[in-house]
Amino acid sequence: MNRTALDRRRFLTLSGTATFASGAGLLLQACGGSAPPSSVAATPSGGAAAPPSGPPTLSPAGGIPSGPARAKPSEPFPIYIPFSPPGGIKPDFHDSDPRYDDGYNAYPPTPFKSWTKDPPGNGTNVVALSQSYTLPPTPYDQNPTWHEVNKRLNANVQFNIVPSADYLAKMATLMAGNELPDIIHFYLGYAAGPNLPAFIKAKCADLTPYLSGDAAKDYPNIAAIPTYAWRNSISAIDGRLYLLPIHRYLGGTGPASYTGYFYKNTDMWDAVTGPNYVPTNADDFKRVMKELTRPQAGQYAIANSAGIEYLGLGGFLQMFKAPNGWRIDPGGKLTAARETEEFKAAVGYARELWAMGAYHPDVSLGSGAAGNDFAAGKFATICQGFGNQFREILRRGLPAGRHFAFLPPIAHDGSNPINFFGPGYISTNALKAAPPERIKELLRIIDWLASPFGSQEDVLLSYGIEDQDYTLDDKGNPVPSQEGLARTQQVPWQYVLQHPLVLYQPDLPNWAKMLTDQEHVLIPAGVENPTLSYYSI
Repeated sequence: MNRTALDRRRFLTLSGTATFASGAGLLLQACGGSAPPSSVAATPSGGAAAPPSGPPTLSPAGGIPSGPARAKPSEPFPIYIPFSPPGGIKPDFHDSDPRYDDGYNAYPPTPFKSWTKDPPGNGTNVVALSQSYTLPPTPYDQNPTWHEVNKRLNANVQFNIVPSADYLAKMATLMAGNELPDIIHFYLGYAAGPNLPAFIKAKCADLTPYLSGDAAKDYPNIAAIPTYAWRNSISAIDGRLYLLPIHRYLGGTGPASYTGYFYKNTDMWDAVTGPNYVPTNADDFKRVMKELTRPQAGQYAIANSAGIEYLGLGGFLQMFKAPNGWRIDPGGKLTAARETEEFKAAVGYARELWAMGAYHPDVSLGSGAAGNDFAAGKFATICQGFGNQFREILRRGLPAGRHFAFLPPIAHDGSNPINFFGPGYISTNALKAAPPERIKELLRIIDWLASPFGSQEDVLLSYGIEDQDYTLDDKGNPVPSQEGLARTQQVPWQYVLQHPLVLYQPDLPNWAKMLTDQEHVLIPAGVENPTLSYYSI
């Protein structure tokens, strides 16, 4: 989408009193050729400008509150009620601000029974549409764990799992017909189909009477989802609630942005800089890159990876304080990041590093291959996403005795650095329109599926049945077998709804602390995306 086209567009009021926008930044990108959405220039969260008065209106509902996120009186979102673990169970890392994720060094030793009411289902059939996020699960007729989940739900839940390559075509077919599943998964947010708001309003259940405000107290696990996930996922249309967001960490950038943070091979980095050294500005970073570049020894300073981490551009955009995808001026005009001087400066900086020979010469590396080579010690730094990508690097590198760490953001001029906030969710689900008693049954089932981390229900959904699907290690952590994974985590329960994300990876020492420390660097420096919770039409 070019800027002129965007200026002509009107914005549809959807999210409470807000004008409706692009969920995870996918919509504005899907419209055409401009940069993917992201954030207001270099304003850390809490310092966002007042909303403009002229069109296109971008109200504060699109932002990410700097403190504990709660719905405004005019917004239809559920009351936020964080989960309170029973006595004796508490996270190893916790912050009362819901923008930070709880962290656990080990799984709680005595899983508690979370659901103490009658089974949530009424013995009915439930069909859920999902996208293939993982390998295919063990089929239902060969999957005793799936049967056990359905037994506890008192419902026959079946999945229609669609390969990602076929997802848009499947959505188009669903939207054109009248045969809808009970639970509809929107893998691409509002980019899943044309005129999606109209389809949702016409064909999906209005959840406002069941979940808005205090009504959500009937579904406490759903109410534990932080408000920013509801707001940023555009779960409300014309002030009515329709979608259920699946929570993810807020500190990391969204999937449609130039994304990533710099991670370092600590052994290579410290040999040049000394321990725990963070460059003071762009010139200092370049100096370190030069010292790390030793082509005669087959060592380079930085990965040359394709995709959204291309040449580390996500890190350099933050270094030069580019907008998080988009900038909004006081008159309400949106400017794509690619049109800004900061973006130009970031690209120019990457070009200087290229001319210096700092990049690994293999230009064919994708994100996964670059991660493999980084873990193998072929270059000293890489720009990767928060969480899962770094986890896989650690898993590959640690057995070889290599050490890796997060490199905090750097400002080009030595001022306070910034971080691009992500959306705080990954995808959403809607319910097919149905009578109230059916909607209540489906919400009870979903509430059960969102049972808290550390509960017996969570163990069953995530790990299965002890000795059949998993065993316990010497610290009490569930260790699933490959067959167990196919019977549990590859069944897309978690993509209907899941408890708020937790930082837990027992096979990696200090994982929870590592990511907790990273969040406490990134979130205070967060820059909001002014298009989040808005939909471009």
